[in-house]
Amino acid sequence: MRKFFIAISFFTRIPIYIQSEIKEDEFYASMDLLPMVGLVIGGILYILWYILMDVPKDIVSFLLVFIYIFLTGGLHIDGFIDTLDGILSNRNQERVLEIMKDSRIGSFGALGLILLILGYFIIFQHIRGVELLLMPMVGRSCVFVTASFSDYARKEAGLGKTFIENVGKKKMIMSLIFSFLVIWFINYVYLLSFLICILLSIYLISFFKKKLGGMTGDTMGMVIELNQIIFLLSSYFVLFFK
Repeated sequence: MRKFFIAISFFTRIPIYIQSEIKEDEFYASMDLLPMVGLVIGGILYILWYILMDVPKDIVSFLLVFIYIFLTGGLHIDGFIDTLDGILSNRNQERVLEIMKDSRIGSFGALGLILLILGYFIIFQHIRGVELLLMPMVGRSCVFVTASFSDYARKEAGLGKTFIENVGKKKMIMSLIFSFLVIWFINYVYLLSFLICILLSIYLISFFKKKLGGMTGDTMGMVIELNQIIFLLSSYFVLFFK
């Protein structure tokens, strides 16, 4: 349980009291529980959605977006923004990595942020609570796919380096099995959307390798946010045409 609480305390803004000092190896080991952290975030979003079922959908959607950003601290959204600024700059690999490291937001990142938030706001008005529950878990499971088949793109060390170099195929398979079982238990229909996200993640492995030479902490954030949006959209259409 300690490892789980460490993961919650770092990857969310949920206040968790850890009795003793967190060791470095404990922190890195807690990264293995990202899908479970996602399920906790999704659970909170689902509860909020359920409580506010009778409130106008646009208001509920705004609150859901706000709570999602608050819970995650915008951690992965920040990576999404930085990755867009770098990749769409049309520069060489070294310069792209420098741009991604810049704390300032560029025009591409700003446009991407607007589209991402707007996308969440619109989609949240047209989905069921179950999608909210599963969305963060799916996004965080899929990052194991890209990380386990990628090298770290930067020369210097970073948080993403440790995760990418230690995730391994075994941890990837375990994260996918965990998500598969959760989805199967709740509603197997969403497995198709999960598969679409896995295929997107496989494509992103070659995409980031070509553009950057591998993955970084920022690209992992982009993988999570992209897969969450794709999961929501594909789930909507799967249920629409069912």
